[in-house]
Amino acid sequence: MDSAGLLQPERNEDTHLQTRNRPARPTGAPTHLAPTERRKLTGVMAAPEASKRTSVGQVPMERLRTIFDGMFDGVWLIGSDSRTTYVNEAMAGLLGTTPDAMHGHPITEYLSEEYQATAEAMISRQPVSNAERVDMRFLRADGADLWTLVAASPIVNVDGSYVGSMLNVSDVTGKRAAQNQALQNQKLEAIGAFAAGISHDFNNLLTSIRGYTELAHAELPEGEIRADLDQVIASADRAQAITGRLLAFTRGQALQPLVVDPGRVLLDMLPMLRSLLSEDIDVVLDVEPGKFWIRIDPVALDQVLVNLAVNAEDAMHDGGTLTISMDEVEGRPQEALGGGEAQKPSVRIRITDSGAGMDDTTLARLFDPFFTTKEVGKGTGLGLSTVYGLIVQSGGSIRVESAVAAGSTFTILLPKVTARFDRQPVPAAQQPDAGVGIVLMVEDEPSVREFARRVLDRAGHTLLTAGNGDEALHVAESWEGSIDVLLTDIVMPGMHGQVLAARLLKLRPDVRIIFMSGYAEDSIPALDRLATPATFLAKPFSSMTLTEAVAREITEARAIREP
Repeated sequence: MDSAGLLQPERNEDTHLQTRNRPARPTGAPTHLAPTERRKLTGVMAAPEASKRTSVGQVPMERLRTIFDGMFDGVWLIGSDSRTTYVNEAMAGLLGTTPDAMHGHPITEYLSEEYQATAEAMISRQPVSNAERVDMRFLRADGADLWTLVAASPIVNVDGSYVGSMLNVSDVTGKRAAQNQALQNQKLEAIGAFAAGISHDFNNLLTSIRGYTELAHAELPEGEIRADLDQVIASADRAQAITGRLLAFTRGQALQPLVVDPGRVLLDMLPMLRSLLSEDIDVVLDVEPGKFWIRIDPVALDQVLVNLAVNAEDAMHDGGTLTISMDEVEGRPQEALGGGEAQKPSVRIRITDSGAGMDDTTLARLFDPFFTTKEVGKGTGLGLSTVYGLIVQSGGSIRVESAVAAGSTFTILLPKVTARFDRQPVPAAQQPDAGVGIVLMVEDEPSVREFARRVLDRAGHTLLTAGNGDEALHVAESWEGSIDVLLTDIVMPGMHGQVLAARLLKLRPDVRIIFMSGYAEDSIPALDRLATPATFLAKPFSSMTLTEAVAREITEARAIREP
């Protein structure tokens, strides 16, 4: 029985589809044709005239066609040669075409290349198998992916010979996208936890490297060795910046926001941007310093602008113009990506390039971590996700407008502030009646503990030291005098710093708290749940930063005790 004969049914005979063990057929069992072997179900479905005298059991084929066309899932009938003999309207709609256009075409013609072999293998098993389910990726007429779950059931004659297959095709594109997003979220959480762990350990090392270098530097006269130590300190600071970039895309970077003039920042960056970008790119700046003020980490703002400028350069293969402008807006558009108050006045920074632009598919994934349009090995896919993380962590939002061959515009909105300058910490030497105090220092890393002890001892403070929370509580209970400040690491074996602080406050309610950690402040829970305000000191810190923080807390502690 050849395929050509089967596709041309004789119209003077009645044909019925039978099932094994009628009246019911177990799920997955083949469908049988009887009594003639010269027809396929596919041939009958392709011939409307024949369908009037054909039935499945007692269901006329015309009625069966109506049922198929009313289904939400796709129904696809193929012959033994894998060519299409019938699809319902739903199947054709999923592929963005029509049933007539699909007739006679093999199923592999609609599949992505990597799934063509999967389909061929499935069809080759059909003559000797029952039903099976396979995941497949089809390509719609517009080029978009169509992820499906295909359930294939063989159609056989009463003598068991295979004549074709019925495919039930379910669209799982949305479900798959949700699963992929969930997997990506899990991946980002894992990467974030890994990055935070590296940051903590690395920042402990940097605290020791930078700290002991500072101590040695202070003991040396001006000369070549002291200049060498300056380079060590500068390298430690650059290493700290690398840690910050590692954490930025997880929005776990420890930012140090200040009130800054964005116009001045942009003007100061102009020479660097021009040297950074290729000579055939003209950088145009339309900003006015001294007009607006925002609260942001200046280093983070520099990083955002550099990343966006480099991204623009990649889009301008033959040169072009990069325009950076700044103005004020009253509210925040709903489509902007990020947090912050929608109705508060914002400073708007726009970065526009005259490059190749982007299509909708690229725009939809632009800020996804690890998404890149560059060749393998030439891009990490973290540049724009880092930008997004820094802007959102700073209370702002970002959106992008682009079209193919029409360039791109990135719009950043950051909350406007009225205060022009932050209140700068008063150096310990200038603080009135700062004096010296008693500090309980808790740090499980011996090198960091010794560095901090030496710095505070030189400043004249009395140091009580402990390597963990239990030891610290024992010291506090045994010490008969007052304790001005608890200086404690947060992540320690046994008892974390937050728990230690809460328990110590019950013993000594007037103690001031300084937390120090290599983790980002935003990633540490319960810092705002203590009975008294706490100060956060990010590692690595300098000798001056440490002494100023402790002096400030001692001054406030004594002001409370002795009004």
